[in-house]
Amino acid sequence: MNQKSLCKGCVESVIVTEEIIQELVREAEENPTVIVSDEIYLARLKTCENCPSLQYGTTCAHSGCIVRYRAKFKNKSCPYAGKPKWQKIS
Repeated sequence: MNQKSLCKGCVESVIVTEEIIQELVREAEENPTVIVSDEIYLARLKTCENCPSLQYGTTCAHSGCIVRYRAKFKNKSCPYAGKPKWQKIS
């Protein structure tokens, strides 16, 4: 495994496959009371896609989260320190 593709805090690769991301998103969608609408989800993703902190096209440099997963949840906000780019929904 290439040392540059390893997470600083673990031994796993930070490169996540599309299949894993799709499975995470499907699991989140199983409980519709905790996820945002498609409109909000797509707006959050667009914000993340334009953020210079997006790594590998999937991962937030501030939290290490997979953005397509984190953006699904009402109780999550952008982890950008001091100035989140999107907010959680109460």
